This record gives sequence, C-alpha cells and structure tokens, in this order.
Amino acid sequence: MLNVIQHIPDNLLTTPPTELFKILPGPTLMHLSGEREAPLLVSVLLHGNETTGYFAIQELLKKYQGRHLPRSLSVFFGNIEAARHGVRRLDNQVDYNRIWPHEGYSHDAEESAIMRQVVEEMKARNIFVSVDIHN
Repeated sequence: MLNVIQHIPDNLLTTPPTELFKILPGPTLMHLSGEREAPLLVSVLLHGNETTGYFAIQELLKKYQGRHLPRSLSVFFGNIEAARHGVRRLDNQVDYNRIWPHEGYSHDAEESAIMRQVVEEMKARNIFVSVDIHN
C-alpha cells in the first residue's frame, strides 16, 4: 500500500537510506507545495542501493528549509525495504523500475499496484515533469 504524506517527516533530512524504514512505513509519496502549482515528481530509491537521488533530495530540502519551494514537489520514496538492507531489491520483490504502468502492460505484484497509485495521484495533480534519479 502506498503511504501519502503532505509534509517532511521529522529527521528525514538527516536519516541515512538504511534507516529510512524507521521514518516511512513503506513506499511513500510526499507532496510539498511550492510557488508554481504543477508539481515536479522525483522518484528515488527505486533500487535500494542507488542512493544518489535520496541524498540529492535531502540536500534540496535542506536548502529550502524554512522557505517556499519555487515549484510544488512530489517525491516518491520507492523500495525502502531494499534500502534498509543496501541492496537493489529483495529476493521476493519485483524490480521497482520495471513495473510502472504503461499501455499493454499489466502485472499482479503489489508493487505494480503502488506504481499505478503514484501515476494516478500525479495525474490528478497535473504533473509538470517526472524525474527518476539513479546512480
């Protein structure tokens, strides 16, 4: 199930990816308002051992701490459980980067349902652009 939040959780800006599970219960979509309404979506940790995007988001949010973002920002924190273990994905998981919904594709995995939720949520918010950060 997708966790959706509208705020920066306590300690997010200082927590390493291996400890993120203590703050977020699973895949989480975080929405933050900005001066321009149509949000930028940034996906991080689709692979648990690819942490560059997570660290970039931490730095960006530190920079704007106490200030308005220039554009609304949504961040999808993907495979938090794999990040906990420092691996791409767990043996019992599908690859989070391979199950985004698209025409002619369907998958029964719980993770695929989460990705569909992310897509629907972002469509409803009139997304500006989406960026997926890997190492």
